[in-house]
Amino acid sequence: MAATVRLTRAESKARTRAELVEAARRVFLQRGYHGASLEAVAEAAGFSTGAVYSTFTGKADLFLAVLDAHIAERTREMERTGEEATTVVDHAERLARQFAAVTRHERAWSLLVIEFWAYAARDPELRHQFALRHDELKAAIERVIGDTLDRTGERLAFSSAEVAMTAIALGNGLTLERLAHPEQMHDELFPRVAARIMDGLKLKV
Repeated sequence: MAATVRLTRAESKARTRAELVEAARRVFLQRGYHGASLEAVAEAAGFSTGAVYSTFTGKADLFLAVLDAHIAERTREMERTGEEATTVVDHAERLARQFAAVTRHERAWSLLVIEFWAYAARDPELRHQFALRHDELKAAIERVIGDTLDRTGERLAFSSAEVAMTAIALGNGLTLERLAHPEQMHDELFPRVAARIMDGLKLKV
């Protein structure tokens, strides 16, 4: 008979938190932020509602944990993409293609983030918390662009921070367009535009 592995209190709490975050992601995607409830998350995870309240201060706190997990996943994907890029233009095209695929396959996620973003904008503390996550994603884009420039020796007319801010703004705008007119936003449009913009920003030597 296999020995039973006993978890420490900290390990048990971490496992419970991870399972609640995963269940919350499913519930939020299915019902939206306002349509979801902590009771539904608890049921989906197989825990009591008390377990949710002992782990998170409320629904917004739980959503931010889901957002943190998503940003960590996206950051790992962007880092892998950056390692494969041969030039900064190639990197921009690869990142844009990756982003376009995400917006096509994860429409429910786009809607969920927009819903929470609008809700958080009316609450100073939530707006601050959302902005911290937004800045974290922007910093990740800045970092992977900088790493590519360091590796290739190329230079841009603007800083990596400025390029990252512009890239995320363009990506958000294209997400809204895809939600409004999905038939007009084919996957190759954003990569082509991103590559053309990056090529224009690259300093010629």
